[in-house]
This record gives sequence, C-alpha cells and structure tokens, in this order.
Amino acid sequence: GGTGFIAVGIGYSNKNQKLEGDLYYGYLPESIGGVPIHSISTKFFWIPINSISRKKYVLEPLMSGLVANYSFGKQYFSFDPSNYPYRYYSFPTAIHSALFLGSRIGFNFPTNTFVSRLSVYYEILSFVREIISMVSNPKSLHVTDIVTLSLGAKLNIK
Repeated sequence: GGTGFIAVGIGYSNKNQKLEGDLYYGYLPESIGGVPIHSISTKFFWIPINSISRKKYVLEPLMSGLVANYSFGKQYFSFDPSNYPYRYYSFPTAIHSALFLGSRIGFNFPTNTFVSRLSVYYEILSFVREIISMVSNPKSLHVTDIVTLSLGAKLNIK
C-alpha cells in the first residue's frame, strides 16, 4: 500500500474509530524491486461508513485515505539535484503520495486481553504522480496502469 513489500508500524485511532493515523518502516527487497529500498511512511485513514458488527467480527466496508512515503538512499532526491536545471524532473524520486480505498474485516478478542482486534484488509491505491500523468496523457496510460492492490493485517492493542 505504498509502504514497502514488508512494513511494520504503529498507529492511533480516534475515540469513535473514524480516523486513524499510522507510521511505518517499509522494506522492498532487491529480489523484487531491483534494488533494496528502505522507507518511512505515514498513512491517514478515514472510515466514513459505520462498522458492521456480528458477535466477534467487525466489517469496515469502506476506508479511504492518504499515504505519504519517503525513500532513503543517495539515488533518490527530494529536490532537483544541482547538476540538473530547475524543474528538470517533474516529481521528486524520494517523496511519494498516494490515495487509496479499501475495506477490512476484524476479529475482536475478549476485553481482558492485551490485543483488542486482528484485522485483514485490502486497499486499492494509486500514486498521485501517476494520476496526474494519466490525466495529462490519457492515450498512453489507463486506470489499470496506475492502480495497485495492497493486502495486509493489522493488530490493535490496548
């Protein structure tokens, strides 16, 4: 989901569980990405539709949000390198942002345990620079070229 092939993190959910914020460390191995990539990401969730609860299970049918990611390494830059003219590159290579939609289903643990919920989720994500590229060049890019599927698990602790 824009955070790396493998990501671990911590987060916070507001009292009514409609807004969440997470911070992740992510890693993409060389065998998958061609070069190893380490990154830090923040993810902000908005859950606009009320959860559906059935006994121990909770379905959150719609989540939306924003991911902001920073990739570490001297091959990446946040601002145009000095050896290139100003605005030579349209987008920085170290900083990425993306928008996503998804849903998740969770299992609630008993109230006397340290863990409150274990959830699995999916997200359909697109990076903002890819959306801009598609809008400015619709004959070359299609929605299927810019959309990514993310799968994951989230453990809520008290």
